[in-house]
Amino acid sequence: LLSRISAYKNKNVEGNAHYPLHNDKYDDVFPDIYFAYQQALRAYQAVDFDDLILLPIQLFRKHPDVLSHYQQLFKYIMVDEYQDTNHGQYVFITQLADAHKNICVVGDDDQSIYGWRGAEVQNILNFNKDYPNCKIIKLEQNYRSTQVILDAAYHVIRNNNKRQEKRMWTQRGRGLNIDAFIGRDEEDEAKTIALRIETIKQRVNAEWSDFAILYRSNVQSRAIEAALRIVQIPYKVFGGYEFFERKEIKDLVAYL
Repeated sequence: LLSRISAYKNKNVEGNAHYPLHNDKYDDVFPDIYFAYQQALRAYQAVDFDDLILLPIQLFRKHPDVLSHYQQLFKYIMVDEYQDTNHGQYVFITQLADAHKNICVVGDDDQSIYGWRGAEVQNILNFNKDYPNCKIIKLEQNYRSTQVILDAAYHVIRNNNKRQEKRMWTQRGRGLNIDAFIGRDEEDEAKTIALRIETIKQRVNAEWSDFAILYRSNVQSRAIEAALRIVQIPYKVFGGYEFFERKEIKDLVAYL
């Protein structure tokens, strides 16, 4: 319900949105819940995250002199991660930038797949239409990956319908081909990774510190750590706690 309230406020910037319908048991009660929620906020003299955007927009529309004051206060505007802005944030930014047009946005439409809080990729795709005199600078050089990695990523992301064309390049050389496999499940995946590390180490007499395993989310570390322990490969976890060192896990193990 909170996410629906957030989505409604996001779409109600123009003041003419209809209550969202999801064809479930909450549709009929949503208007009453929304009204009670807003009354509770007001009683506590509180606002939620979406109000921080919605209320200034309404204030600026009703009182142009207030808008003018803040336009003079913020003559230069820079917005990071512009692909993650939603409609309310877009309107708010546009209001502030309207007087001087001194606005710089940084973003990557190819990263808009996550859709944070109603993010609309059209905001960044239409930027050159909103500001026809803008200068677009493409940061296409990559300092981290080899060209094989960049080419593989490009041939996936180029299939997106809504994107600005860009092609990453690097001076790090072509690099090795990508070796991919599909595991049956996370345990099979982790076991295969551990065995490959063991095989490569023996084949080229490598050090354990020559290997790294990258994963997207901390929740994925458990299976990998368990597999490494089984074949007695020492490891360190960076950017988080080892699964077996987490407080709740240590408590459970101690109890057992």
